[in-house]
Amino acid sequence: MAKRPQDDLFESTTMSFGEHLEELRGCLVRALLGLLIGFLIGLAIANRVVQFIQTPLTMALESYYLDKEKTDLQTGDPLANSEDLNVLKNQELVQDRVKIDPHAILAYLKASNPEQFQDLEVSRYQFRWMNIKPNQARPLCVRLSNPKKDGHPPKKNVHPVAWRIWQSLNREQRQELTQLQKLKTEFSASQQQALLNILNSLLGNRALHQADEFNNAAAAAKDSPGGFLGFLSSSEEIDTTRLRAGALDQLRAQAKQGDLSEEQSRKLNQLLLIGALPDFLNYPEPQLIPLQIWRETEVRVQALGVHEAFMIWLKAGFVSGLVIASPWIFWQLWIFVAAGLYPHEKRYVHVFLPISLGLFLAGVALAFVFVFEPVLAFLFSFNKYMGIDPDPRISEWLSFVLFLPLGFGVAFQLPLVMLFINRLGLVSEALFLEKWRIAILVIFVISMLLTPADPISMLLMAVPLTLLYFLGVGLCRWMPRFKNRMPEGYDP
Repeated sequence: MAKRPQDDLFESTTMSFGEHLEELRGCLVRALLGLLIGFLIGLAIANRVVQFIQTPLTMALESYYLDKEKTDLQTGDPLANSEDLNVLKNQELVQDRVKIDPHAILAYLKASNPEQFQDLEVSRYQFRWMNIKPNQARPLCVRLSNPKKDGHPPKKNVHPVAWRIWQSLNREQRQELTQLQKLKTEFSASQQQALLNILNSLLGNRALHQADEFNNAAAAAKDSPGGFLGFLSSSEEIDTTRLRAGALDQLRAQAKQGDLSEEQSRKLNQLLLIGALPDFLNYPEPQLIPLQIWRETEVRVQALGVHEAFMIWLKAGFVSGLVIASPWIFWQLWIFVAAGLYPHEKRYVHVFLPISLGLFLAGVALAFVFVFEPVLAFLFSFNKYMGIDPDPRISEWLSFVLFLPLGFGVAFQLPLVMLFINRLGLVSEALFLEKWRIAILVIFVISMLLTPADPISMLLMAVPLTLLYFLGVGLCRWMPRFKNRMPEGYDP
């Protein structure tokens, strides 16, 4: 029988169950205190942490909007958009296409600086050629023309409102209108402008909306939905027409009190003329001018809930604190575990712990540096394809950022797991090599479970894990086995 070794390897490892519990309690208390201190530090730097983890997302969003703008510009005239493409390329600015109301801007200039813009003629209420219904220009001229002398009341076959309009025109306008009604061809640009000048001159005539013909026609319209202004009182029309009807009643009430401004008088006349001539005129919409403005591709991640920003701050602080306190927490766990290990068994921890930590950090770094960008580009490509602009929430992104690197870090422990089960004698090195096809299939399945529902992140995890699988085979072959320091044949 071999001799008993001079030093007792188990002398310092004998602990009672109560002593183990007391050691565990002390380690847990110290670990929780470290976690609390780390959490407080994490709250102080939570804002910077959130800004840091937003970097991949904001870069991907900026790239998405720049690429989308480039595609939009290239679909148009290449020659016309060449300068815009240069701005996009050199300054990374994108366009916002908006429409402005020029009359609102001119009215503001005149009101803000009346001395400089006092001679500026500004009116929102005027007719344009688009307000005359198609093929109704000549019939409109026929309706408004009246050969009767001034002062004679209209006959029964003459529309009273049309007669009043005719009486409001001067001699030159009547002659122009009579010539326009005789045209057999399409109106030229000058003839179109002549007709518009006649209509717009009526809008500035304050006496027009005070005429009895308009009052009588408006009163008769209440009993006749299809008559004068009937299109405004129809219950089947949309709400905008009811609003116009309300505006008409309000303006007429103000006109009776003599409390109408110049613009209000033009608006009232316009409503009355459109109501009197609904077969010929459309209600004019504001003339909006398209305008292109350049802006930086500044992307902000949204928080939609009132409490969401506070919860993100707490979550970021807790995660940051956990990372900061993790060395202390692991050290306390190691103190507890080491208390129950034999001296020769502690050598395994000193070797495998740095390897495990290195693999975990390598997985996290791979996810943050190389995985986020292609995954986000792949996902945003579907937004571009379907025409749906992304509007990510910071809470969802924070969960994504924490989950994916953690999955990579845990998955990268594969070589050590293989070495561990090999040293336990459960799986031999030859079996690892023989079943490599099945192992790769299992790797792809695990990668699918540990990554979001997209093929890019799954492939970016599965490919490195496949390489790590063969690294694990190499560790099983080349990693030295720790010899038992107990003498061979020793029987305690």
